[in-house]
Amino acid sequence: MEIVFEVKNSTGIITLNRPKALNALNLNMAIQFSDKLREWENDNKIERVLLLGEGNHFCAGGDVKSVHLSGPFSKLKQEFFSKEYSLNLQIKNFPKPYLSIWKGVVMGGGVGLSIYGDYRIATDSTKFAMPETSIGFFPDVGGSFFLAKLENNLGKYLGLTGEIVQGKDLINFNLATHYCPENKINNLISQFIIDGSITNYEIENSSFFTDEKLDFIDKNFSGNIHEIFNNIQNVNNQDGLLEKLQKKCPMSLAVTTLLIKNSNNRSLKNCLEIEYRLSQKMTNRHDFEEGIQAVLIEKHHKPKWEPKTIDEINNNELSSLFNDPIDNELKLQNSIYSS
Repeated sequence: MEIVFEVKNSTGIITLNRPKALNALNLNMAIQFSDKLREWENDNKIERVLLLGEGNHFCAGGDVKSVHLSGPFSKLKQEFFSKEYSLNLQIKNFPKPYLSIWKGVVMGGGVGLSIYGDYRIATDSTKFAMPETSIGFFPDVGGSFFLAKLENNLGKYLGLTGEIVQGKDLINFNLATHYCPENKINNLISQFIIDGSITNYEIENSSFFTDEKLDFIDKNFSGNIHEIFNNIQNVNNQDGLLEKLQKKCPMSLAVTTLLIKNSNNRSLKNCLEIEYRLSQKMTNRHDFEEGIQAVLIEKHHKPKWEPKTIDEINNNELSSLFNDPIDNELKLQNSIYSS
């Protein structure tokens, strides 16, 4: 079974059970997840929910490889993103305590399954990232919602670079709500199952995002993608940042920048509906096919993007990705349970 449900002492426990695929979420899992949440929401015997990933990792994201292999303009592309984004909003609206244990990789769709819950436990192994610009896509599952809320252009930076966030920084940025050392995780889980309480341990490791780095990000990641590149070209090259960005999909960088820039005052519902329109267009561009092949299938990590650079981006195409309607727009309920 790819997803396992059990109940212990009034706690509904969901375990993502595809460890060989780093628990990547597929359509079947998303459907079962949504159905079970709806059942537990209406079950007075269930007081809280715990979300886990089987093995060493929480969830590496959505199963975009299957989405790619389904072919252009496929029904799976519509159904998967529609169900995934609906589930993201359902989790945000879920009225009972909802806790996720962030072991290992927490990326993309894995973030969407957890960040809208009440509690997110960072551990010593947590590797949090939104790496979609490497595959010709963009930070979805409400990425435009939560990244836009990070201060000092940090959300734009994380969305464009896909940089991994760990430890104390997850707490500092309010991405995680608590920290727990690896050898105490079972104790924390047991206590939550017993009475819903959570022990918050003190984290000792240092922050990777120093004040100097945050100041650099704030100053240089404002404006559109062309302004950001110009800023970075005119300062001391920190950590090979320019070269890292030049390897990402140019159209993904432009879309991500514009999406996050314009999402600061949008609701999660609105963000997800906009992202759905983008998902249906971006997954049918050459770059998505190229990115999945290069990064996830052949793993040579040398995709040939079209356009090759941000200077070759057609602004009309960029605008049409956001503004031109699609046949099946996603219309979400403000409350997933309302009629």
